Parts: sequence; C-alpha cells; structure tokens
Amino acid sequence: MRKLSVDKERMEQINMMRRSSVEAGKFDNSASTSAPMALSALVGLGLELIFYLLLFPFVDFAPVDGFSAENPDGTPLFMAYFWKRGWVPWVLTYLTFWSTAILWFKFRKLKTQKAAMLYKLLPDEISNDIRVETLPRFEAHIKRLGIEPSRNFLINRILRGLEHFGIRKNHSETAAMLASQSEIDATMVDSSYTIVKVFIWAIPILGFIGTVLGISTAVSSFDLEAAGSIEVIQKQLGEVTGGLSEAFDTTLISLIFSLCVMFPTSLLQKAEEDILNQVDDYCNEYLLKRLREPGESGSGAVSGDPSAVMQRIEELQQYLLQVQHSQAEVAGQMTQIANHYAAWLGGATGEEQPGI
Repeated sequence: MRKLSVDKERMEQINMMRRSSVEAGKFDNSASTSAPMALSALVGLGLELIFYLLLFPFVDFAPVDGFSAENPDGTPLFMAYFWKRGWVPWVLTYLTFWSTAILWFKFRKLKTQKAAMLYKLLPDEISNDIRVETLPRFEAHIKRLGIEPSRNFLINRILRGLEHFGIRKNHSETAAMLASQSEIDATMVDSSYTIVKVFIWAIPILGFIGTVLGISTAVSSFDLEAAGSIEVIQKQLGEVTGGLSEAFDTTLISLIFSLCVMFPTSLLQKAEEDILNQVDDYCNEYLLKRLREPGESGSGAVSGDPSAVMQRIEELQQYLLQVQHSQAEVAGQMTQIANHYAAWLGGATGEEQPGI
C-alpha cells in the first residue's frame, strides 16, 4: 500500500510538471506563416505528374542526337528535355513544383493576414482608453471574430498584449513584450522559408550533377581503339553528342527552374515582412497609445464605459469644488481690501474736515 501511495504521489508530481496540449499550443503560432510540408509535397508530386502527362503526347521517343532545335516530326526539343535527359530533370521538376506548392500555401496565409488588418479589433465604442477594467470586453470582441490567434500575427499580438497588461498593469513592460514578440514573429517568418531556400540551392547543384553525368557518359562512349570503320566512329560521335546534350540541357533546366523559384520567394518574403511592419504600426497606434495604467487619467470616456464615466464625473466635481473654494478665498480677500480702503478713506476725510 505504501508503495502504491508513493507511486501515485510521483505521478501527480510528474503531471504537475507537464503542460497541457492547449497551453503548449498557445506558444506555437507557426501556423501563421509555415506551409504544411507533407501536403505541399503531395501537391508538388501531383503537379509534376500532370506536367509530364501534358508533355507525353508531344514527345517523339526516336533517338535525337546533337542540339537540333526540333525533333524529326517538328516538335520542339523542349518536350524531350524532361523525358530523354535521364533522372535529373525528374527531380528538378519535382523540387520546383514542391517549392511552388509551399509558396502557394504561404500566399494564402498572407491573404488572411492582410484581411485581419481590415477589422476594427479595438473599437472606440467600447472605450477610448484601454484600462484593466475594460480588457475583458476588448478580448471578448476579438474572440467573437472567430479568427484563431495561432494563425494570425495581429490577433495573437494584440491578445498577448492585452493579457500581459492585465497581469503586469504596466505600459512600459507591455511595450517591451510586444517588441520581443515582434522579433519572434520575424524570426518565424524567416525560418519558414528554409526549405524553399534549400531547394533554390539544390536545384542548380542537381543541374551540375546532371552535367557531370552527361559529360562522363559522352567521354566513356567514345573509344578510338574499338572504332574500326567510319560508321562506328560516326555512331560513337552520335553517342558523345547525345551525352553532351544531356549535360548542357540539365544545366539549362536547373538554372531556369532556380530563377522561377527564387523571384517569387523573394517577393513573397518581402510581402510578409511588410505585413509584420504593419502589425507593429497597428499595435503602436491602436494599442500602446491607448493603454492607461491604474490611476492614470486618460483622454476621456464614452457612454459605453460606466466606470470611466463615473470616474470622470468625480474628477470634474473635485475640480469644481477647488474652483469654488478658490473663488470664495478671492472674494474674501477683495472684501477685506475694500473694507480697509473704505476705512482709510473715511479716516482721511475726517482729518481734512477741521481745516475747512
């Protein structure tokens, strides 16, 4: 029995040290920018299959030697680049379409981020100033929008700022926390492009590998000692030119694909960085500027905030009492001055009467 109680106590201690899945997911907002890798890989594979199926009817599978611009049937040699140049073009095409799928998912997330900027997340109808007493109403308003905070930088930033201000009740600490969160979001956006940047690096490398394989095939297929006639030499020269064709064609494909992935990646990354800058501006303009610590006077209140209205009325009453008291003191001093002046005037007049 004692052993069971000890084991139970240890399990309770371990459970106390563990975080719940909800609490752990609170600190993971990678869904705001990261694309699903498994799904994007499947989408890239599907796009590659569609691409090759579209090229299949136009490919002439007869041997093509040299660098002629067309196949014997007049079909551009471009169609044969992907079917008759070994395994390298297949891998290059897959990596390119995988990168395209990742960028597409990230572009959709970017549109969601831009749409959130159009919402009135901290409306003035609740209160002009954001105080500890009004935080639950602002949080309830944001949650009614139905946007998952882990999927949106702006929603997550504002909710964390409100939560931090509600606990610390300090404007400077909240501003520091938001600046730290801004750096975290920027790092997360940059890391979300790691796989695509690896692909941008790998695509030209694979092209050079295809070049080396093609040149190796071309050199190994030519053997002067085995060539006994002109026909054999011509055949071997055809194999050499075919190997060189494979070598240079794979390099060409890799460089083109690398450019096709690099430019959209750079544009999309810049757009996401611009969104993060807009989130920073939004928090500075609509959140930090309106935060009021307990006891701090604000810019006023609206009819939707009864506690702030009562506080403002009390402040006005105290001000009016002070003004009234000051006016009474001034009136008393003026009365004393008038009495002294009248006494002085009467005395002066009494002294002059005997001399008349």
